[in-house]
Amino acid sequence: LLGCGTASNAGEGQHVLILGAGLAGLSAAYELQKAGFTVTVLEGRDRIGGRVWTLREGFEDGQFAEIGAARIASTHRNVLEYSEELGLELTEIPSGEPLYYIGGERFMKLEGEPWPIAGLNDNEKTAGLYDLWTMYVQPDFAAFGNLDDGMFSAEAVKKYDGLTWIDYMRQQGASEAFLPLYAADNGSEVYTIGALAWMMAEVIDQDWNETYHIRNGNDQLPKRLAEEVGMDNILLAHKVVRIDHGPDRVTVVASVDGEDVSFTADHVVCTLPFPLLRDVEVAPSFPADKAECIGTNQLMNAGRAYLQTNTRFWAKEKIGGLKIAVTDTPIERLWDLSEVQEAGSTRGIFLSYTMDKNADAYCGKSMAERQEYTLGHVEKFFPQIRDETVAFFHYCWREDPWAKGAWTDTLPDKWWTFAVARRPEGRVHFAGE
Repeated sequence: LLGCGTASNAGEGQHVLILGAGLAGLSAAYELQKAGFTVTVLEGRDRIGGRVWTLREGFEDGQFAEIGAARIASTHRNVLEYSEELGLELTEIPSGEPLYYIGGERFMKLEGEPWPIAGLNDNEKTAGLYDLWTMYVQPDFAAFGNLDDGMFSAEAVKKYDGLTWIDYMRQQGASEAFLPLYAADNGSEVYTIGALAWMMAEVIDQDWNETYHIRNGNDQLPKRLAEEVGMDNILLAHKVVRIDHGPDRVTVVASVDGEDVSFTADHVVCTLPFPLLRDVEVAPSFPADKAECIGTNQLMNAGRAYLQTNTRFWAKEKIGGLKIAVTDTPIERLWDLSEVQEAGSTRGIFLSYTMDKNADAYCGKSMAERQEYTLGHVEKFFPQIRDETVAFFHYCWREDPWAKGAWTDTLPDKWWTFAVARRPEGRVHFAGE
């Protein structure tokens, strides 16, 4: 779309429909407007932001929860650049040491001291997690190649595409005893996600040294983008049901209060997650490989269970940082967002961050059962949690009708979809998931 003209006139006289008002859709609208295009954003929800969602109701002392995107790595260049460009203030999430609860053992890891885990390899027994990362992950970066150039090499794809990330770790020599600790620190998706997809993140994040949050909530970013785009150009509660694309124009039909409304433009930018796009009629049909990609693309499930507490009791044990608990229990990691709240409250607020099958198990509980399920596991290593809890909130991303998952989970033997997903189909372009 930006392949001709200057940044100020490339789109003069052209209208673009953008499907979805998450970060991908809003940033596309923002950039296209700067290039002179007229844009209209169609969003099925009654809010902007997509999977960036800050909840401010239900918690005491004005605290908030991030139901979607919770933290920004120093390697998330686009988010950081937009934050600066749009005048948003960042708060650094402080570093610290987590509590570990692995194999029923509760402990802090002291540098040079052995892990209380039987069966580790000799090189694993006292090494820190970063040291083990430099042994098992970093050495293959050169072989995989630089993802900033676009894609992994054909050789890397042939060698690793059929593996999960845990398969890859085994090939690198990681012990079976180490793998539950590794998964507890990184999230249980490592047992499912393809090796290439995970390595993509590792290559990008190799220089990650700081972690941020947008002051007053991460939803400030989509709000500022929407202000720049103009809310008059963003139509909420417009559910896309059909895309008719031809050589010269594209028509999109949206359902609004039970009625079909048509929009015609020169181009479409589709940022809908593919599980949603499956339910949209497309004429003429996309090519077979794109249709298969859309039909089989999987979004990882993720569960969020937020606990607000009377105090930040974990600090008494000098537990700190984003991850205050790293566990192999079904509730996985506890992420602390207490430090990014506005000053004035001593209450704590953290989340249980479940993924994949653990998220499915959590989401399989009734609404009433989820709090007890979470408390029952947390009290194994934080026995004071019941007396401390003052508020609870839960959410399951696979239950979200506008996302049906949390993020794209590229499985083994599915790396081909990475290029096909982003390929334009005539005047229909793709972004986001």
